[in-house]
Amino acid sequence: MKQVESELKFAIGADEPLPALGELVEVGPVREEHLRAVYLDTQTLHLVRHRITLRRREGGGDAGWHLKSPRPDGSRLEVHAPLGDGPGRLRVPQALREEVLATLGHALPEGPDGALLPAAVLVTHRLEVDLLDPDQPDVVLGQLCDDRVTALPEGGTWRELEVELVDGDDTFLGQVADTFEGQGVRLADDPSKLSRALGDRPERAGRGEGPGADSPAADVVLAYLAAQVAVVVGREDDVRADAPDAVHKMRVATRRLRSALRTFRRLLDRDVTDPLRQEIRWFASALGEPRDAEVMRDLLLAAVDDLPPDEVVGPVRERVGSELEQRHAAAHQALVEVLDSDRYLELVDRLMEVLAVPPWRGRARKPAGKVLPGLVAGAVDRARTQAQAAAGAGEDQRLHRLHEARKKAKAVRYACEALAPALGAEATAAAAAWEQVTETLGAVQDSALAADWLREVAAAAQEADEPGYTYGVLAARARAHAEAVRDGEAALARALEHGWP
Repeated sequence: MKQVESELKFAIGADEPLPALGELVEVGPVREEHLRAVYLDTQTLHLVRHRITLRRREGGGDAGWHLKSPRPDGSRLEVHAPLGDGPGRLRVPQALREEVLATLGHALPEGPDGALLPAAVLVTHRLEVDLLDPDQPDVVLGQLCDDRVTALPEGGTWRELEVELVDGDDTFLGQVADTFEGQGVRLADDPSKLSRALGDRPERAGRGEGPGADSPAADVVLAYLAAQVAVVVGREDDVRADAPDAVHKMRVATRRLRSALRTFRRLLDRDVTDPLRQEIRWFASALGEPRDAEVMRDLLLAAVDDLPPDEVVGPVRERVGSELEQRHAAAHQALVEVLDSDRYLELVDRLMEVLAVPPWRGRARKPAGKVLPGLVAGAVDRARTQAQAAAGAGEDQRLHRLHEARKKAKAVRYACEALAPALGAEATAAAAAWEQVTETLGAVQDSALAADWLREVAAAAQEADEPGYTYGVLAARARAHAEAVRDGEAALARALEHGWP
């Protein structure tokens, strides 16, 4: 449904009486409504900066999805779509997506940069009355809304009046404005509730400015969480199409989400985030199957190509490629089924709700530079504990302990990456040092996994009466990881000794 919206907004104090409209109108009965609107936009507020508003509103007589775009005469074209129930409720309907593109005149940025995420949540207690033509009481000239608005989670509360045309015209709106002004009630400075809630965020987003060291810790963490959710939402089409690196990027985003919710858990209500971490873990495992098959395929094919020609006996390359390609294809199909499931849609809704109304607690509103380094230090301590356990482990447990140390090192790396935009060079350098740890120890883990995968491929070759010699050579090479282990331990020691904070 489409309609043209013409309205005026007026500022009024919390305890001021409503201005009288005298003989201009007859006033109908009062209706009380409770509204909750989630406004969606890109991370850079691309829509708002083009004067486009997209929201999902619950409550009231016009509950649904609303897209508002400017018209040359100052009015706005409003397009509606139904809310929809069940999982996927925070997905923008396709019809509205198409309207957004038509209004912009260009496509949204591709991938994560174009993902539509919650930008603000407004809760409104509304008293609404019809303004009737005194000569024709069945004609509704407009509607007067007395709104008390709260921006969540901590964006302030204010009161405003809104007069929207129904069957009246611009002359009537002008008469209302003159009558209100005569009683000291003036037009609001902000053109919309969303504009007031966002403040200078659109301008800062347009300049590429993010939160800094003096900003609340909550703002820094939220920006990082939003960036990861944008990858999950923005890469869905690429993952379905099995585009290069798409599964990997989405999988890394899920790891970063889980890690951030753990590292910064003192700032969050764990009754909300701990169950969410478990659901993210479930989804990450679905991403892991096709990604592991992809990595092993490329790793083993490269290993075959590195062998001297006389060491390659039989159709080894063809066998490795076909076996792992089949596993990848089956795992990818299973992943697509997961993306189509209600469980995944509900997970995305929950991620969206966390972005919309983050469950902050503790010192979340304190300056980032004072709060966040201490939480990263806790992650470093956990990595140090695992490193010490690996150093003291026997040969049979050493790889497992190093794998655990790598996971803890990843948590430190991701935390430093989260802080780097706000805290600068030290955090950036630390992220690079811990990335070296994770990449080096990752080579150790890949070698161990390669040996396991090779055994299964060799078994398939044996069933087909193909020579097994080359698989033994490859397995021996995969197990010869002593140098990689030493490199990983050295990188871990350097990061722990010279790391930040």
